[in-house]
Amino acid sequence: MIKHTTFIQIIAGYFILTLGVSLIILSNLGAGAWDTIYVGLSNQFGLTIGTWSFLVTASLIFFNALLNWEKPQFKSFIGTILASLGIDFWMELVFSGFTVAHFPYQILAFFTGIILLGFGVSIYIRPQLFSGPIDGLMIATSKRFNISIKSARILNEFLALAIGLLIGGPVGLGTLFAAIFLGYAIQYGTALLNHLKDKGLKII
Repeated sequence: MIKHTTFIQIIAGYFILTLGVSLIILSNLGAGAWDTIYVGLSNQFGLTIGTWSFLVTASLIFFNALLNWEKPQFKSFIGTILASLGIDFWMELVFSGFTVAHFPYQILAFFTGIILLGFGVSIYIRPQLFSGPIDGLMIATSKRFNISIKSARILNEFLALAIGLLIGGPVGLGTLFAAIFLGYAIQYGTALLNHLKDKGLKII
């Protein structure tokens, strides 16, 4: 049973992180490796980016289970659904018809997106209720092929990037920067939340 406050925290985290994802996509400087797949599929076959996010990550939940002959982690569907709804909320409603045309604003949108994405992730992972399907794939790959978590993550990211590139996803210089800076954004977001908690200003 998920506590009411925990669920609110998870929703808040995904609300913020999907805003970050949307700003990165709108910057047109290159999206994250997996986001290039969702955008590429949307451009090629229609349907919304959020819909493809759901279809791909939902498939990963079952693929991860198959990879290690384990039961599917059905709790991961919580994040899958929230991410899909969040991306479509921002892209299809809030930012519908909106473009970022000038390079300085593209830079601003991109790095604001990175910060928000990292902060959103640091919020939703605090309850440690479930792991996302992409994180699950990393763990499953590590177990199945007996390689380190780091190697599994790099392998998965490069495979996603290759697929995104093949289907015409928004692969660019920003994709590399996203891979480099997202970890730092999550780290500092977590540190900020811990600092607020230590100061008695617990907001999440």
